[in-house]
Amino acid sequence: MPQNIPEKRKFTRVIPEEKDPVEVHLMGTLLLDVLYARDISLGGIGIVAPNHFDEWDLNEKIEIIVALPGDLADFRARGVIKQIGKKSKEFGIYGVQFTEMGPKGKQDLNVYVRRMERIGRVLT
Repeated sequence: MPQNIPEKRKFTRVIPEEKDPVEVHLMGTLLLDVLYARDISLGGIGIVAPNHFDEWDLNEKIEIIVALPGDLADFRARGVIKQIGKKSKEFGIYGVQFTEMGPKGKQDLNVYVRRMERIGRVLT
């Protein structure tokens, strides 16, 4: 009989609303597509990328700009690719662990996560 094993995540992950997505812009690549967050927390971000995207490898260090919706400021973050999900015909998922983010970015991201929590957008 399977047991319910609690997640070992340090931070609450939330799912952006489709009408107000979290955009991800890549630094230092030739890719012009705007990518989107599947989920986000203070610890990292799940990024949806088109199938033809093969810029990143596991454990690669990256730099991105995260554009939060509404009145919250965009912020620059550095991170490490910690997971590469299976690719479908249309897209793949990249799990990025944040390693560096400024205090304003952290503050605005925290506000965003709390807003999403209040409306039930927590990833369980």
